[in-house]
Amino acid sequence: PPRSTLFPYTTLFRSIPLNLREQMNSRIGLTCSIILLVLLVIAFRQLDYNLIEKPKIEAQKAAEEKKAAAKKAAEKPEISTASVIAVGDNLYHGSLIESGENDSGTWNYDKIYEKVTDEIQAADVAMVDQETVFTTEHDAVSSYPSFATPTEVGDALIKAGFDVIESATNHIDDYGSDFMEETFNFWSTNYPDIPVLGIHPTEEDANNVKTLEVNGIKISFLDYTYGTNNGGAGEGKEYMIDLFDKAKVSSMIQKAKASSDVLIFVAHWGKEEEAMPTEYEKEWATFLMQQGVDVVIGGHPHILQPYGRMSDDQGHNMLIFYSLGNFVSTQQTLTGLLEGMASFTIQKSVKNGVTTIDILDPTVKPMVMHYNKDEGVFNPYMLEDYTEELASQHGVKEIIGDEFTLANLQAKFKEIMSMNVEPSTRTDLLDVSFDYELNMIDSNGNVVEDTWSVSAEDYLAGQGNSSGSDSSDDSSDSSDDGSYDDSSYDDSSYDDSYDDSYDDSYDDSYDDSYDDSYDEDY
Repeated sequence: PPRSTLFPYTTLFRSIPLNLREQMNSRIGLTCSIILLVLLVIAFRQLDYNLIEKPKIEAQKAAEEKKAAAKKAAEKPEISTASVIAVGDNLYHGSLIESGENDSGTWNYDKIYEKVTDEIQAADVAMVDQETVFTTEHDAVSSYPSFATPTEVGDALIKAGFDVIESATNHIDDYGSDFMEETFNFWSTNYPDIPVLGIHPTEEDANNVKTLEVNGIKISFLDYTYGTNNGGAGEGKEYMIDLFDKAKVSSMIQKAKASSDVLIFVAHWGKEEEAMPTEYEKEWATFLMQQGVDVVIGGHPHILQPYGRMSDDQGHNMLIFYSLGNFVSTQQTLTGLLEGMASFTIQKSVKNGVTTIDILDPTVKPMVMHYNKDEGVFNPYMLEDYTEELASQHGVKEIIGDEFTLANLQAKFKEIMSMNVEPSTRTDLLDVSFDYELNMIDSNGNVVEDTWSVSAEDYLAGQGNSSGSDSSDDSSDSSDDGSYDDSSYDDSSYDDSYDDSYDDSYDDSYDDSYDDSYDEDY
């Protein structure tokens, strides 16, 4: 019989392995296909994540971080600062003028300021009171009683590092409008970017506020004097000198505040050789604070007066330096040679579009004007750099003897700065002017007797202190750096119970003349 008949299951048996192999291959292929599909899905998913999802997430994260940073930045104010120093009267008498003359015919006064240039140049803004007019004609130079100072002094001031020149003084009209115009020409031609305050070549200039922008802080400046020695610049030229006038001052303050972050007001006021601010000073100080002035820098008494902060219950506040005394001079008293450098920092904070101004770290650093005519030496010093040896060589010892010592300078500085200035709530003297004898005159032409002011001598007597400071017993209490902190200065509020019963016999006639003992040679 045929093989297939004999073995009917042979073919079927032999085909079984083939079917299983096919099935296995099919399963393997399916598995591979599935794995490949999964890998492709994973690959496409990763590709989608990398190309679309991840950038989207990162962008969203970056946006959130940026938003958080912006929020944090908005919560943290943007802060900028500007340091300011100011010194007193730059007043050249005869021997000072002669010290700059050279055999070559050139005049130069750079060496006068060499002991304090580091302090001046370290500040962002440095201010000085140039007490007198300038002249380019050496033959026209003069000193007491009418001053005309060589323009080389102006060159030396700028080289020393001063940025702002104060010029509204009682001596500014000593030689009328011609010398004032010569002064304008000197500054505008040689130093057009230096703000010159208190005097003006045109009426347009008189209506403009001088400003400086320092480290993003815009600072405006005003400068006014109580009066002048020779009746002003003349008819039709009243605009040339800024004189205290309530309406004008108020208007210019508002103009200055509208165009700046902070306002510094320079005031030429007070009684010569008087360490206690007068009623006139204190009434104007109150008015200036109420108008929104940030800082007042005073001068004219030719000696130091206290400084501190003022405020009232209406939210006004102001830093005030009543008088910084002299800067460069040849005065012949200990108090006339003891002087101060005002120092403070303006801080501007901007948060959520709102700007805040703070006046920080106010102080007065004591200085002394040193001179020895025989040696041709004339230099202001920071008191911390001064020595008893230098004091022993001072030319003033020929006049006041052993009163002039470093210890006495330190003691007198401490005494003046410790005096408490009672703020005034009066307005009696805001409208007074001054006649040729420098009496205060009211709007009706009547002489106003100052029955409110109290002298430093009377104040100290009332405190149980001697007005003299020849003793140096307490000089060791001075701070190491020679500066004086205003923390003990009590001018922080306006007490309506302020006693106005000062001794009526006290005569404050605002005598603007120099002491008769001043020698033309000095």
